[in-house]
Amino acid sequence: METSSRRSFLKKAGITAAGLTLTTLCRAEQIEEEGEPLATRPITGRVIDAHLHADPESIGRCLSVMDDNYIRYGINIGVTGDRSFHEFVSAAKPHKDRIGTMYAFDWSLIKKDPDFFSKAPDMLTRAVEAGAIGLKSFKDLGLTARDRGGELVRVDDPRLFPIWQRAGELGIIVAFHTTDPKAFFEPWNPRNERWKELELRPNWSFADRGKYPPRDVILQQRNNVIRKFPGIKFHCCHVANNSEDIKTVSKWMDELPNLHVDFAARLGELGRHSAKDGLEFFTRHQDRIMFGTDRMFYAGGDIQGAGPRKHFTKEEDRWFYQVHWRYLQTRDKQFDHPTPIQGDWKIDAVGLDRTILDKVYWQNAYRLFRLERFGVA
Repeated sequence: METSSRRSFLKKAGITAAGLTLTTLCRAEQIEEEGEPLATRPITGRVIDAHLHADPESIGRCLSVMDDNYIRYGINIGVTGDRSFHEFVSAAKPHKDRIGTMYAFDWSLIKKDPDFFSKAPDMLTRAVEAGAIGLKSFKDLGLTARDRGGELVRVDDPRLFPIWQRAGELGIIVAFHTTDPKAFFEPWNPRNERWKELELRPNWSFADRGKYPPRDVILQQRNNVIRKFPGIKFHCCHVANNSEDIKTVSKWMDELPNLHVDFAARLGELGRHSAKDGLEFFTRHQDRIMFGTDRMFYAGGDIQGAGPRKHFTKEEDRWFYQVHWRYLQTRDKQFDHPTPIQGDWKIDAVGLDRTILDKVYWQNAYRLFRLERFGVA
């Protein structure tokens, strides 16, 4: 039975019993007694999602879910190819203060088009003139993309340098999704801890060393580019795709001051680290970590960071976001992470202070992408 103080607290917060997806998420009495932030909403009241995906047909639903979950602005983290990119830009134009998109090269053109390397910088310029707020490189670069001679194209291939150089001249962010989780490079069998995810998408297995290069080699290639172009700010997705080893990521960030990260679809991995280590990581690099979810909005169904496509209810979406607030804002122990298909374990929260939350939720992405030019507020 609810205490009078708890009823009063919920009334002030504007929350009904039906609106509490999980009672344990709220911990209302403890919050009231200890002054902790409310885990059913971001304490800052507004958030930038620096890593989501949407197609033109799903922009309306994307904005509706954002509105329902305190997401003020979303960055569509890369649309591949000129045609698809221009279709999205056209559809999103009325909402430039709510959603922006990055342009992504179709790396298969390296093999198909003999003039790709000479054309690419101008292709990027035209994309920026059309509305791209950055350049995204997807994981096929360094992993599967090949040149006309059949050779694998390294991330730090000098033939790509004019692209990065042009990005610097244009003053845009370059985002890298390089490699994938460690488990995707381990044997494809039921003993793999992310077997459920790999069973759903076997093409995400890169364990064949005769076909794919080692994961660490590709990550080093990416870091070589970041080091080579210190004037460019790089947005390395998914905790620089090394969320299993945040101490190494921290060393990279110490060495490379132009390296920024989001933690989209990696809350499960971050929460496996001790709360002490997680808090230290967020505190040390509080000016270069951005909130992200990898929430995907497609005509055929949505994805909450990982898993099969489906149509989610409002309650399911709220729970997904609330776990993010809970991880960042409380000191809770051993609760479910938001992408259970990625692994069967519990996570511990880091309980960031208000100053760091302001940066992670809003300030870092706002500054990095210069969102004031779009009227984002």
